[in-house]
Amino acid sequence: MKRPYNSTDYYGFELAAGDIEVKEKCITKPTAKKSSLSIYFVLIKNGSGKVQINSQQYEVKRGSVLWLFSYHVYHFSEITEEIELISFKLSLNVLMLSALTTQAVDQHMNFFDYWDVPVLTCREQEFPYLAGLFEQALQETEKRDRLSDLSLLAVLYQVIVWFERSARHYWNQEKDSRDAAAKILMYIHFHFREPLTLQETAETFKLSAQTVNRSLKHLTKKTFGEILSEVRINNAIAMLHFEELEVSYIADFVGYQSIPSFNKQFKRLTGYSPTEMRNDKVKKRKENTFRFQNRLSYEIYTYIHQHYQEEITVETAAKYFYSSPAKIDQIVLAEFSMTFNALLEYNRMLFARSLLLSTSKKISEIAEACGYQSIRTFNRNFLTFWGNTPRKYKELLQ
Repeated sequence: MKRPYNSTDYYGFELAAGDIEVKEKCITKPTAKKSSLSIYFVLIKNGSGKVQINSQQYEVKRGSVLWLFSYHVYHFSEITEEIELISFKLSLNVLMLSALTTQAVDQHMNFFDYWDVPVLTCREQEFPYLAGLFEQALQETEKRDRLSDLSLLAVLYQVIVWFERSARHYWNQEKDSRDAAAKILMYIHFHFREPLTLQETAETFKLSAQTVNRSLKHLTKKTFGEILSEVRINNAIAMLHFEELEVSYIADFVGYQSIPSFNKQFKRLTGYSPTEMRNDKVKKRKENTFRFQNRLSYEIYTYIHQHYQEEITVETAAKYFYSSPAKIDQIVLAEFSMTFNALLEYNRMLFARSLLLSTSKKISEIAEACGYQSIRTFNRNFLTFWGNTPRKYKELLQ
């Protein structure tokens, strides 16, 4: 059960430059192997070829979407036709923020318990919708006004929803394609907080310690110990964004029994002590970056994105968060300079425009998909927000 909101729950987190990046790129020849501390969504707009992720080859073509995590080692191994792609990168601390909210991470981890195919290809009729989302993200990246972060997060939620829904539909037709090294690599990323050792991990997978190290070295060019240290320190770096978390708490959270050991490993891998890095990050923050001031404001934003298709109001939100409508509006006003209902309307209008421009759905279907029970109300609100009726708006942009 969700606990009541505590007004002292402040997390001091902000989306700063580099936390979310969207880029367009052309690939004409095979690329070198790489892995990243960030999470990537990649849409193949045109072209075809093969991408190798860990030890598996996947065919990619127009409409393929890749969801790449930090435990993926990948490269384009074959280019049949020049590939045009759009990549959507988010830093680990954006996911760490989600980890401090309700049940989002548990739900995603349950999803990955049975699905580990990082490439899906959409149906032809879905391509305009996905392409529209990634193009919108590109435009927002170029615009970068105060509301761009909200719009980028809105796009991100829609891409995640599409990927998970598609995967859940097809998962029973797919076989587990991970080899031992990829499974161990994923295991380290999901269990780094535990007192992992090479020997115990080898026993878990019914392999010898030498085989584990050899297979990891072949895949990543790093040993078990090197990978475990990097994963722990990378998660510690992400947690340093939360200023109320003591360094000692972070060290314990990521699996270190000793503060000196944590500090030594942190400085060896980053060149800074944890305190030096935190102070440096605080110093470099931009005043105009978007900032979630507390836990509940982000949870309210997440709630809107999870339920915008339903008949939600500030009253239903108040019941959900064990609060009052006045308190919900107060927090939303402080965070977004608009009421709960205005923020809900703003996000519904973003989704409505995205569906209008990237799909062939009827106006009535778009209205319903965005949570409107009356097409008249939808048309009136769209006209007020965008300056034209949905039909006229689409005609003007075609």
